[in-house]
Amino acid sequence: MQTATRRGPSRGRTTGLIVGAAALLLAMLTRPAGAIEHDVVVSVYQGPCRDGDLAANLQTVREVIAAARERGSHFLAFPETFLSGYDSREHVEQGTRSLDDPEITSLIADTRSHEMVVLVGLARRDGERLYNSVLVMQQGKLLGTYDKVMLTGGDREPLGFAPGQAVPVFTAHGVKFAAVICHDTSFFYPALAARLQGAELLFTPHYNFLPAAVVDDHRRWVRNCHVGLACQLRMVVARSNVVVADRPGVAGYGDSFILSPQGEPLAEARLFRTELVTARLTPAMFRAPTVWGDLQETPPWLLQDLSRRLAEAAAP
Repeated sequence: MQTATRRGPSRGRTTGLIVGAAALLLAMLTRPAGAIEHDVVVSVYQGPCRDGDLAANLQTVREVIAAARERGSHFLAFPETFLSGYDSREHVEQGTRSLDDPEITSLIADTRSHEMVVLVGLARRDGERLYNSVLVMQQGKLLGTYDKVMLTGGDREPLGFAPGQAVPVFTAHGVKFAAVICHDTSFFYPALAARLQGAELLFTPHYNFLPAAVVDDHRRWVRNCHVGLACQLRMVVARSNVVVADRPGVAGYGDSFILSPQGEPLAEARLFRTELVTARLTPAMFRAPTVWGDLQETPPWLLQDLSRRLAEAAAP
């Protein structure tokens, strides 16, 4: 969740990510960039989560999968920790599951009947550690997971999540894609790490609920962050968020959307509404002159300078 008041990660916790970004800048920025070669249909779900009630949320996921399949979607993403809930430590513990849990393996197996990629959030238990994860599933297989890297103070305490240590990139339907979670989008580095590995489609699941007085400011801030990532990294950015309308004093506004590499909405949900948002991506969206900036145009001296400065920033 992104909140109006944030406590950033400690210096030590960001060191690995910053050094990794420096290495990626040098090693990957000059490689040829990929480009989607055919139209791709992307959907994101916006709606309420039953916190702590994994069975109810699984039912919603299965219903939405059926609806997205009817639209011909190649990708479908759900909000942050949608299977588990996120509003309290009690509900997170009730909803947490390991990857070998029968309810989770059954959901993965369900995807065997179609080719759509499904990304769904889970409070994932791995031994003694708990991660805020996105599961990436297709054709009865778990392609992998992404664990939220940039944790808020609330993620660590009271919810008890541990930070992720990698930004994996996946390939399906001829598209390289990645996911970063909620507060990750307040920073440049996780999305940059995905882009430098060739990702052109970035999913950003959220679980936002905030005091009513700050909701609108927060909504603008989050949208502006997403527009910046889309434009600067030349990526399609697809945001999925929950709706919270039944808790006194707080609100979860939704504002799910799919942005083009120009930062313009291809499709967007209405505020506080349960909706499945769908957009068609085309190869032309990624070609100049519609999009001017290209990371490959960065001169080598600037890459070296950035690498040095990132390494200095990460030094204790």
